[in-house]
Amino acid sequence: MAAPDDELAGGPTTIGQEASERFARQARTNLRNLVSDDSKSLPSLSVIADDIRLELERHGEVAILYVGLKRYGRLERVFGWQITSDVLDACSSILQEMVGTSLRKLDVLADFTLSDNAFIVVLSPPRRAKDISRDDLNAISRRVYERLQSMLLNDLAPGVFDRVHPFVTVAVLQADADLTFEQSLQNGVAAAMQAAEHEWLLYEDELERTLADAVENHSLEPLFEPICDVAERRIIGYHTAIRGPFYSPLRLPDVLDEVARRSALLSSYGIETRELAVTKAVGLGPEDLLVLSCESVELPAAAVYALSEFYSLNQALVPQHVVFELQMADVASNAASALRVLGPVREMGFPVCIAGVGGHLTAFDLITRARPDYLAIDPVISVGATDDTTSMDIVQLLLRFAARIDCRLIAPEVGGVRQMKALRRVGVELMSGEVFARPDTRLPKVRPAKLPSS
Repeated sequence: MAAPDDELAGGPTTIGQEASERFARQARTNLRNLVSDDSKSLPSLSVIADDIRLELERHGEVAILYVGLKRYGRLERVFGWQITSDVLDACSSILQEMVGTSLRKLDVLADFTLSDNAFIVVLSPPRRAKDISRDDLNAISRRVYERLQSMLLNDLAPGVFDRVHPFVTVAVLQADADLTFEQSLQNGVAAAMQAAEHEWLLYEDELERTLADAVENHSLEPLFEPICDVAERRIIGYHTAIRGPFYSPLRLPDVLDEVARRSALLSSYGIETRELAVTKAVGLGPEDLLVLSCESVELPAAAVYALSEFYSLNQALVPQHVVFELQMADVASNAASALRVLGPVREMGFPVCIAGVGGHLTAFDLITRARPDYLAIDPVISVGATDDTTSMDIVQLLLRFAARIDCRLIAPEVGGVRQMKALRRVGVELMSGEVFARPDTRLPKVRPAKLPSS
């Protein structure tokens, strides 16, 4: 009977060990998922740091392949916010596929990681070599770049290719007795990122040279879009956009606009494109509007030029029919200067359009999908909640939206009692701001007397 007792005594122990190992594996999987950045559950760099340390001790060096993605134009606004995730997933799939094929010239040390729209692949030297060949690294970089370009061109929606540009660079991380492992790892990643930054600047220079050539050679082309009054069933004017050379990503108006706004050529580009649009707007009716894009820093000079030159270019145009369009983000970032020039421009007879107002409201679908527990009101709306009826209307809209998705609304930066009471009257329950307590290095206390009664 001893044997059965021994077996019974050992049974639970074996079962317990198996359960412990299973839970340990599950814990590691959960940890891996928690520190991963996307749906592919790629591990963060910290998770594979021990593997890198061992490889450095064994070989003295490892290579870091850095794959960065730079976005241009209005990628999310054209294709929806999900497109960035789709691009990252496609890049992830390509890299995972290449780990077992194209990257086999070097031994892949560990899974790649994803951080800040960039992938990092850690590679160790070949088993039969003492070091990593620079020629091998360059060949691998070129192969990865070509595969990514092919994917962007052929596997995703038309137009993504010109709005997303990959950068593939490498850096060799060598063991250094004078540095800690963490310092060596940071230096290696920083070197790869610096190389990617250099490649990005070269690409930016190429785009800017293309822009300069297009302006000099008058090869830009205006596109007109009708603006309709559906109640009166008529066209009231036309919105203009500019297209660049067909062989370049600048053929997309949003990409061209972004590159021009960052360029030293902005002023000459603006003059060229507005003159071009006015000249090409043949057939405008006597009451038709022509909407022309303009940066706030250009607006005074653009208005003076339009007043003196536009009528000679197109006799159908008078100042009252030339509408200068500014982007809300531009106005917001240059508020003081923009507000100073808008009045005089209107006095010259030119209407002004501000585009992109309330653009953040398009994020409601994303918020609904995210299912948050709390929403915080934009501080600008919160601050204007006393005398500004528009702000109060937006607050009530946000309250209804929050209730619909079952989350609570917070009003930040509540600075006075009137503001607090106004927000409370429309139904806001959660607030923060100096009316309750100033920020402190310790947890501030709020006296009950400062809290409004229901």
